[in-house]
Amino acid sequence: MAFISETLQMRRLTESGVNIKTTYIVDGTLRYRSTDGTCQDDVHSGIRCRKEYFRQGKLLHTEKIFDSRMEYTYVSGMDEEAQHTCENCGFTGKVKEFVNGCPCCDAASNIDYADKELGSKHHYDLVLQSPVYRIITGVVDYIVSFLLCSLWIINTSRTFNGYDVGKIFIYSTILSMILYYFFYLCDAYAVLGPVRRYKEKQNRRQQEFWTGTGIDKKRFYNNLNYEAGRRCYSRPDVIDYDIMDYTGLQEHVENGILCVDVELKVRLVYLRNGRITSAYQKDTFSLSHNDRVMTMDGGIHVIKCPKCDANIDVTKGVCEYCGTEIDSLQEWKRKITKINHR
Repeated sequence: MAFISETLQMRRLTESGVNIKTTYIVDGTLRYRSTDGTCQDDVHSGIRCRKEYFRQGKLLHTEKIFDSRMEYTYVSGMDEEAQHTCENCGFTGKVKEFVNGCPCCDAASNIDYADKELGSKHHYDLVLQSPVYRIITGVVDYIVSFLLCSLWIINTSRTFNGYDVGKIFIYSTILSMILYYFFYLCDAYAVLGPVRRYKEKQNRRQQEFWTGTGIDKKRFYNNLNYEAGRRCYSRPDVIDYDIMDYTGLQEHVENGILCVDVELKVRLVYLRNGRITSAYQKDTFSLSHNDRVMTMDGGIHVIKCPKCDANIDVTKGVCEYCGTEIDSLQEWKRKITKINHR
């Protein structure tokens, strides 16, 4: 299996008996990859369009909303002697060295964040996924249904008493249940325009940010995705996550080091009491640029430990003598993380 998931996630899925089947769109065709190895199509710059969560062979949960700007690549296991470079840490080696993830950083896959306009479906999905939107739609639906039923009862009843009032509430409830989906779609189209203009404005700001700073966008997003995964899988009940959107980018210099603050929206998928559910949350990551990053390739890379001065292999991640973490692999490292739960 090549680049299926982070080592921690894979262990968690195996222990819980969960299999995730992900569908990608690659050049107009559908490709499939699953964490149990039953289907492993090659994916190059593929867009995720569906995730299906199975437990003991039974489909328990499905996700269909993703950011179409994020394109995923999974290394093919067919040509094991071909050269491959991990976009997260820069390690270069043969494909066969990556069969269980990058040997340096364990990154599961490489991603690219394409500069392209978002379609109407993306904005439509953003509107429909909001729980606040559903509540507002339900309130508007019931008020309109109540007014319609009130006018009908008042104009058709020869007398108006407590029985007629009861009928208004009963009929309003029935009518609101019938009309809810109609209001759901109408309200979505009503707010779609403002949402789309707002999101496209954010999209243009992101493109201007990369042009103005000159930061390697692909390396940055791979590092950020890796850090987000470490954060999400630190929770024992999380079995999967997806970055849904980047809502803000701001650079600043701190103690002579370039830092970038990123606001992003993440969907976490939980396994709790045998049920699989999902929830959205907003995160703020602050990543600092690492000037000590090394260009990695096959073989052993010996450096001096910055704390105890021992000769160590940088690919091990920590000094085997004093336990100091070696930060020479990622160009962008998480500095401070704040999480606001929804």
